[in-house]
Amino acid sequence: MLNKLLYICILFYSTSVWCQPKLFKELTKWGIIENDTVVVKPVYDTVFNFDALGKVCLACNKIKTPSANRFIKMVSVSYNCNYLNKQGKRLMVKPEGSDSATGIFSLNKQNVKQYQEDGTYIIAPIKNKRYLVSKDFKQITFKNYSEIYFTDHPDFLIAEIKTEGNLILKGLIDLNEREIVPFLYSNIKINLRDSIIIACSAGIGMNKEDDIYNYQGKKTDSYRRHIDMATKKFIIHKIFEPKEYYIIVNIKTKEEHIVYSEELQLLAGEEILMRNEDHWFTYDMANNKKKPYDTKYKK
Repeated sequence: MLNKLLYICILFYSTSVWCQPKLFKELTKWGIIENDTVVVKPVYDTVFNFDALGKVCLACNKIKTPSANRFIKMVSVSYNCNYLNKQGKRLMVKPEGSDSATGIFSLNKQNVKQYQEDGTYIIAPIKNKRYLVSKDFKQITFKNYSEIYFTDHPDFLIAEIKTEGNLILKGLIDLNEREIVPFLYSNIKINLRDSIIIACSAGIGMNKEDDIYNYQGKKTDSYRRHIDMATKKFIIHKIFEPKEYYIIVNIKTKEEHIVYSEELQLLAGEEILMRNEDHWFTYDMANNKKKPYDTKYKK
């Protein structure tokens, strides 16, 4: 009890003396001040505050570009941005194929929210490419990905590339940028419980298969039907037409069962949670039995 009270006192004291950095304006430019000390000079047109841990902010200047069409007088507006820490250091990233690093990044709807909410990483946009960087300004990815997504596995990232025909392909990489799943798929899922990676080919082209990989990047199986989820013992196919339903396949016996449902979620053991309209139920894949489910237990 004493330790708990001590912790509360320390927490109260630390939060009472800590001051959130504040934006301030000088003439027409913006900066950031903390405890009466200027940590970002007021030389920017737009400034976004430091993240919750006080590691990184985003400061931008407006760029006006007149239209190339001499008959239509229009000006497009974009922003050149810098990621800054409290010591005034700028993030520098070296893009693939470039001889030098750049500290100028694009501004979009996602990147402000991303760096402010993530405590560890920045997904830094350079034009239409994305690069993963730690908040200590260590560059993690160096290749030209069109998008980068975090996964439920802390060591894996889903990355996208765009072909010359504007086809978007997803692959799976680790934090050393080693390719785990090749860039051949439209979607990738991970079953953390069973260490299984599900790679989906829907929309990529005719006669493509959905594939199963292990964490070492070895393809262990392939299926013509779409795989919605997989476990060590079962493959769960989702059929979309003429009506949505699932086919549960026992990998060992090859036995199949059809289950009509609009939604699916893995539970413990061999159970899955399913929904038909507002009716929730569990389905045991081992014995093909359903049970009603109280939604107050749903996470």
